[in-house]
Amino acid sequence: MTNEMIYTARKEQNTIEVMKQMVERPLSGLTQYYSEVLERRMSIRQTLHLLNAQLALLMTVFPTMSMGLRLVCLAWLVGAVLKCREALGGKE
Repeated sequence: MTNEMIYTARKEQNTIEVMKQMVERPLSGLTQYYSEVLERRMSIRQTLHLLNAQLALLMTVFPTMSMGLRLVCLAWLVGAVLKCREALGGKE
């Protein structure tokens, strides 16, 4: 009796596609929600920019942080809002 191990090699591209689907699946509902609220078609990337800006805002106003951390979060918020504005096509 011999012990043999079967090694199945996956293609790297296949793994990347599976990981991409795992991220996009939960975000698709949120993307649809943002699309309805903003009355325009949103992409996953735009949804991620909006989520980043919302998290930055939440962390900026979090009451138990020191003032130094709040300033860091404020810089994050400004950067996130600018990137979000760019992603949504709000260049003026």
